[in-house]
Amino acid sequence: MIRNKIILSILFLCLINLIFLIGCSNKNDLEEDTKNKIVQELEYLDTQIISILNQLNNISLQNYNVTSEEVSLGKESGSSGSGGSSQSGQSSQGEQKQSSSQSESGSSKEKSNITVTQMEPKTVLESDENDIDWKTIKNEIEIINNAWAVIVLDLSSLNVDSNDILGFSNTLDDCILSIKNENKVDSLTNLTNLYSFIPKYETFISAPNNNQNIKQVKEYIIRAYSFVEQDNWSEIESNINKCEETFKNILNDIEYIKNKEYKVNKIYVSIKEMQNSLTYKDKKLFYIKYKTLLESMNSL
Repeated sequence: MIRNKIILSILFLCLINLIFLIGCSNKNDLEEDTKNKIVQELEYLDTQIISILNQLNNISLQNYNVTSEEVSLGKESGSSGSGGSSQSGQSSQGEQKQSSSQSESGSSKEKSNITVTQMEPKTVLESDENDIDWKTIKNEIEIINNAWAVIVLDLSSLNVDSNDILGFSNTLDDCILSIKNENKVDSLTNLTNLYSFIPKYETFISAPNNNQNIKQVKEYIIRAYSFVEQDNWSEIESNINKCEETFKNILNDIEYIKNKEYKVNKIYVSIKEMQNSLTYKDKKLFYIKYKTLLESMNSL
């Protein structure tokens, strides 16, 4: 299963490579296509890093978890097979065969199963943030590590600052070690630092302004989130304030929000709601507001 996920991740990135290399007629076309490919690769890193961060507190952006379970129907009343077998001493050979066949038929009915599918609510208040699935997290950080081996080549081809590339590599190593050691606080900090390179890369390659602003807003949100485990509410408040200020760049982009006004307004309201909730200094309350805000950000 783990090997399959790693292979699929690498194939996904190779497919991006293939799509954007086909049809490039000159150097400018190649650079533009490489830039667009990197934007998609950064979206991939965005999704994967935030997924691990959320798993460290058992937060799911899905409201329901679908589970399947096999249920036995139980045997029917009365079995003709058992009646036939009780006369084995006086029955003919043909009758014995008939009895055996009836017994097998009765047995097969007893073993019939059905699959029952259920939708279980995934709520923040009911989740246990200390019951961490480290096995899955270790698998996912290895997938990121394998993907980075491909992404780093594309970043280098556009002459992204070598220090920023090396910085991601070193921070990724820190993430791997803290996750290996199952250190929750260090994992939250290192993964947040890892995410912070995404807006830097988008700025360097001149990604669309709305992409850059969205990633910067997300960075402040998850940095605030990373401080909750440390009960550092002053840093949490500081980052949420930065989040609001940066989000105003999106509010002021009239062309971008033209067809997204409802979604953008909903996000701004969620940011204000989160700010107001900080006075309680309650982890669970923050995680609820965080989940709502992140879900809204992902809708843009």
